[in-house]
Amino acid sequence: MQANMRIKTIHIMLRVMLLTVMMPAVMALMTGCSARPEQYTVGFSQCLDDSWRQKMNAEMDREVLLYPQMTLTRRVAYGDNERQCAQIDSFISERVDLLIISPNEAEAVQSAVSRAYRAGIPVIIADRRMSGEEWTAYIGGDNYSVGLLMAEWIRSIQAQYAAPIPVMEICGMKGSPSERLRHEGFMDGLQRSDIVSIDGSKDAYQAVRSYLGAHKDIKAIVAQNDLMAVEAARAVNESEGYGKGSVRIMGVDGILVGLQAIVDGDIECTAIYPSRGDLLIETAVAILENRPYVRDTVLETMLIDAASATPLLRQYQARMHDLETLRLVQLQSDRNRQEMRSDRLMLIAAIILVCVLFIVVLAIVIYRQRTLQREIKKEIRPQLEIVQEEVSQLSHKDELFQERLNELIDQHLTNPNLNVEYLAQLLQLDRTQVFRRVKAITGKGPTEYIRERRLIRADEMLRKGDVSVKHVSVELGFASPGYFSKYYKDYFGHLPSKR
Repeated sequence: MQANMRIKTIHIMLRVMLLTVMMPAVMALMTGCSARPEQYTVGFSQCLDDSWRQKMNAEMDREVLLYPQMTLTRRVAYGDNERQCAQIDSFISERVDLLIISPNEAEAVQSAVSRAYRAGIPVIIADRRMSGEEWTAYIGGDNYSVGLLMAEWIRSIQAQYAAPIPVMEICGMKGSPSERLRHEGFMDGLQRSDIVSIDGSKDAYQAVRSYLGAHKDIKAIVAQNDLMAVEAARAVNESEGYGKGSVRIMGVDGILVGLQAIVDGDIECTAIYPSRGDLLIETAVAILENRPYVRDTVLETMLIDAASATPLLRQYQARMHDLETLRLVQLQSDRNRQEMRSDRLMLIAAIILVCVLFIVVLAIVIYRQRTLQREIKKEIRPQLEIVQEEVSQLSHKDELFQERLNELIDQHLTNPNLNVEYLAQLLQLDRTQVFRRVKAITGKGPTEYIRERRLIRADEMLRKGDVSVKHVSVELGFASPGYFSKYYKDYFGHLPSKR
């Protein structure tokens, strides 16, 4: 009897000991799990993998790094409607929390989008608008407005001539919504039927080269994307009877290759067609967290010329650098989380193997877990916020400085004493600071930038046709009409004259 009592007592003590050991472990595991934010899985079906969409992807990747609770799964349809429908159906079966879809052809994939929406999955449509109401939000540009902007640029060139000039339009993929709408906007904006339209979707260089070989009168080219514009510039440079700068060229999209081509002088301008991958992610988070969001967002486009291409190119390059920095920070965060998961597995194994040893291991793991959580909370997340804030503040300060700089220069263009020192007094900065900031933002020295603003003002005055070249040169502080004519020709490619 006493032996049985001892055995029962030992069993009770062992159970108490086991409960005493496991209770803190279970509590620690529950604490670790409850501290994690709710996880979201977002599926993204991208229609193509061209340069513009790669820019969108990079913007999305950069924004996703700010939301560690989100997992973004991207699949590319490569222009295949059936493949995109299959991708959407796959995401539905995987029960993703939200779908982002950039349709290849809206009508062809609309039934698959409706299936996702009816299955209770929020759907964000990107870039190409979809009819009906079975979608949650839309974010995209206005291709028709892009075409109108192309036409506006041509009209500004035509204003310099007595008669309409020969114009070439390089179209994209025949039948695509963007190609059709940009072409319609372009033709409606010009209200002309004599525009030469060629297909540049397969080989823009060869298409332009072939046409220029038989025609020597093209004065301007508008291409429906920057890649075709760059290829057109190469064809012009290599065509007999033409040459670099002989044809004025405009692109569309505002991707890095287009901005670089403007800076290099290969094309004259491009129309920014915003992708806003960051806004797609922001909207997705707002929907998932039941916060207010804008259901229908139409992104505005704008014309980028030589004066604005350099600072915008520098801004894009800085953002790419920031993306790499954020990726490194995220990698460190993932490593810490992996360490935490490994520690929990070690904790469970220790409980199963040796209870006594488990107590020691538990203390170590809890300490390491709390240390890692503090590191994530105090170091990694603040770093992400600091980098984001610094980039935003730097960009905003640069914009305000350039606005102030342009305003002061334009106010004093007629002052012959307007130079770096005078500008420094107006800005209340020393000469070195003015030089560095103007160079960093505009890519030019202050003297060169002031001269550029004067030349632009001179061109505006000459366009009105009621002033002489000599009057303009004196009015804007040039040393002599000869110097003015030299600088004017270097900048615009032709001598100044009344228009």
